[in-house]
Amino acid sequence: MLASWRITRPSTTRIKTPMRSRFNLGVYALGTALVAGAWLVNSAAAATLAPLATFGGGDGWRAPGELLAGDTPGVDTLVSGQYDYLGSAAFPNTTANLERGLAYNPVTGNLILVSRSNAGNGLRILDGQTGVDEGFLNQGTGIVTGGLFTTNMAAAADDGAIYVSNLATDTDTSTFKIYRWANESAEPTVAYEGGGASSNPPTLADARLGDTLDVIGTGASTRLAAGYGATAATGDNSFALFTTANGTDFTGTHISVATNPPADGDFRLGLTFRDSDTVIGKQGTLAHVVDVTGSTGTLVGSFDTDGASLRPMDFAMVDGRPLLAIVEASPDNTSPEARARLFVYDLTDLSAPLAERKIIEGSILPEGQIQEANVNGTGQVRFGAIAGNVATIYAMSTNNGIQAFQLTLDAGTADNADFNGDGAVDGNDFLIWQSKFGATGTTQPNGDANGDGDVTAADLDVWKTQFGAAPSGSAIAAVPEPAAGLLLASAAAGLWGRRRRGR
Repeated sequence: MLASWRITRPSTTRIKTPMRSRFNLGVYALGTALVAGAWLVNSAAAATLAPLATFGGGDGWRAPGELLAGDTPGVDTLVSGQYDYLGSAAFPNTTANLERGLAYNPVTGNLILVSRSNAGNGLRILDGQTGVDEGFLNQGTGIVTGGLFTTNMAAAADDGAIYVSNLATDTDTSTFKIYRWANESAEPTVAYEGGGASSNPPTLADARLGDTLDVIGTGASTRLAAGYGATAATGDNSFALFTTANGTDFTGTHISVATNPPADGDFRLGLTFRDSDTVIGKQGTLAHVVDVTGSTGTLVGSFDTDGASLRPMDFAMVDGRPLLAIVEASPDNTSPEARARLFVYDLTDLSAPLAERKIIEGSILPEGQIQEANVNGTGQVRFGAIAGNVATIYAMSTNNGIQAFQLTLDAGTADNADFNGDGAVDGNDFLIWQSKFGATGTTQPNGDANGDGDVTAADLDVWKTQFGAAPSGSAIAAVPEPAAGLLLASAAAGLWGRRRRGR
């Protein structure tokens, strides 16, 4: 029987208890002390984190070198019986640090794994439910070339288009490229190239580009983002944005953050879209949120997480809640708690204490096993299928395989902005929130949408997300009252609205 984590409302106690299981997952219920061998801390709301029972042979983890039944024949050519495309220094005759990029294709449900294995054909297609290798992307002839690493990071759009970037360590001398596949059977095209020997100038001279890549939108509305590394380049504290007019050919733009800018390289190892003009990035202790207008970025918020080693990330809306998932990616291979852990945070209120924003953390590595060193801090997190309050999350910290989690947010604690209980979230509910704004120790009918006992701007964020729908998310015919709309415009001024991003 697979174990799972369950975290309830905030508790500041940390518990560590051994468990007779291959998995580092246990059950944490209010008033109990049953937790697998990982540190679990308080949460923003009740949630369960469990291994995806169908993945990796049944334990939720495709470990480095693990060969699965059903894998494409010939994927153990380097060492018989060992999978060629997930390396680790712990395995004889394999090479570490070769897998950094991972994408989830929402059209097929498959994963795209980027491996620089000497076995070749390293853009692998894995079944998202099982982790089984189903083959590889066609790289064409003479198309995928250049860069320190010819292929490095991957992202997949909602229409199934796949994007893979190379890594350019100096855009003056090396061309940064992004390749596009219309689907998993297509041949690649060059979606973007700039810098180096290219006829297009780089988005930023002397920059390192390609350690992160994310995508949002479809067709002509597709946008890509890639973070800069810390180099001698002025302006490397942000990222490059790539847009298209036809869905296939992209133009790169340097995003300049002039006011209260992040530190150099702060978007290098962790980057995700929150929406089409908002990007979250992290390399150090703080994560930064930048809103983009044209080529200008405005820092609209920064927030802490559980440490500087949390970098690869992804954002998604789950059951109306804005969630950020980040994986631990560090060189630490001695500390018992260093286990390539996944952390999930609620971004409803960035000003809230960490303990209130954190939902859950966990690792699927076997009990007592410490992670392999990830000396470059690389990897990727991707939200997979999302249905209601249940989301699949894939986490890859380089040298530690791929973990597949199932996150379940308790339906009973879901945000609810229908304060008057009439089945519609509309202007009447806004008026209730407005009249109770600032109240403490109160309940949901009095404007407390997120269940924290207080009526704050975070509850208005919930109202804005659910406006025009029933709390469950089913559509209704709701028309905002003009007076309520004017009041909202006034009350919401200066507040960061929750923007929905489909995954």
